[in-house]
Formats: sequence, structure tokens, C-alpha cells
Amino acid sequence: MKIGVRNGSMGFPEMAELFQQAAQIGFEGVELDIRADWQDESVMSPEGRAEIKRLAGETGVEVPSLCIGALWSFSPAATDPETLATSREIIAATIEAAADLGAGWILVPVTPSDEDISHEECQARWISEMKGHAAIAEAAGIVLCLENVGRGCGKSADDLLALVAGVDSPSVRTYYDPGNACAFGHDAVEEIRQLAEMIGVVHIKDRDADLLGDGVVDIPGCVETLREVGYDGWLILETPATDDPLEAGNYNLTYLRDVVD
Repeated sequence: MKIGVRNGSMGFPEMAELFQQAAQIGFEGVELDIRADWQDESVMSPEGRAEIKRLAGETGVEVPSLCIGALWSFSPAATDPETLATSREIIAATIEAAADLGAGWILVPVTPSDEDISHEECQARWISEMKGHAAIAEAAGIVLCLENVGRGCGKSADDLLALVAGVDSPSVRTYYDPGNACAFGHDAVEEIRQLAEMIGVVHIKDRDADLLGDGVVDIPGCVETLREVGYDGWLILETPATDDPLEAGNYNLTYLRDVVD
């Protein structure tokens, strides 16, 4: 398994600093978040991506995945036509960016609608939208990974499997977060067994603690179970940056490497 880190876990530094710090700590990759002001993100322009690719080449730090955090503002489950159109534009642009960067996965948080709808309708809207994006992602060699997040219709392994089955595409899998699962009262180890080969990428963080191993998530049990189900992909830290991102990053990477090794 390879270990990476989200740029948010490093405090959202400038790209040059991000790659230099990630390399200094020993991370193998960085996951770049696309926030609400998505058009201003460097990853969204050819020039910005050229610089990212240069930094990746110089430091040896990969970009395995992109995260579409902007979908918290522009959800695929939205009923407002303009919001939905923007959601589609963001996802299409992110697929293009990921392909250009050589990133194989895109984190797609299963965000809620802009109005009060049922769980079933929310899932139906997500499935409909993801079907439209799946063919584009498949042609680009990208996998869209639906993450178990709060407030949406994808909190549990059952929810994620229903969404993936509804889309029915090899380019749509899941992005599993054991820390989120614990927050929702689910057994992360059992959910990993349930999702198994549908897991595309994994977030790692603890709960009720900033540093790995200090909280309530059974991280060793999750890693062991990932191995049992045949997962050998990326573990991306989504840990708090704290007041000292370098110190926290060093600590968390050392902890996770000890668990993995």
C-alpha cells in the first residue's frame, strides 16, 4: 500500500511548498482538493497542471487522486437547474484535470440535495447523474469513487453499494473513510469486508483525536481487513493539520507505516 496526504492535512500551502513538504516527510503522494471557488484552483488550468506535474517530477511525489470538495456547494442531487449545471461542469472539468495529471481516482463526496428530499430520491438523483459522468470517466481512464460522508445519502456501506450498483459502471467505485464510518456509528472493519473489491481508495484519520492512534478508530484492524479483501491501493491521510502540519504529518506517517509494515 502507498501512503499519501490531502493538501488540507498540510494546511493548504502553496503547491511548491506542498510538494516539498510532502517529500520531506516521506509521503508518496498528495491528494488535491477542489474547493468551492473551483475555477480559481490551479489544478483547473493547463498552466497550473503543468506546474503541478513539474513539481511532482522534481519531488517524486505523485498525484494519485483529486477530491471534488466543491460538490458540497454544487451537489449532483440538487434540484436547482443552475446548481446542477455547475455540478456537471465541475465533474467534467475534474475528469479532464485528473487525466492530464495522471491521477487515476477522483473522490466524489455523496453530498445532499439543496432541498428536503427522501433518501431514496437523493440516491436516484445521484445514480442518474453518475451514469452520465461514468462513460466520460471510463473513456479517460478515471475511476469516480463515491465517499461515505455525512448529510448525504451515502453514509453506510449499504448506501455506497446501492449507488455503485445503480450506476453499474467499472468507472464508479467507492472511496472509503473508516473515520467517517465510526462517526456514523458503523463498524468500519465489517464495512470494509462488505465493500471489498468495490473500494477504490481509502482515507485514514482517527476520531476524537488529531493524531492517529490517539482516538477510537481501529486503524490496525482496518488495515488488516483491507489486506484480507485484497486491497493494495492508496491510503490517503485526512488528518487535521494542527498548529504544526510538518510535525503532525511526520507522526501520522510513522504511525501508519508501522501499521502497514
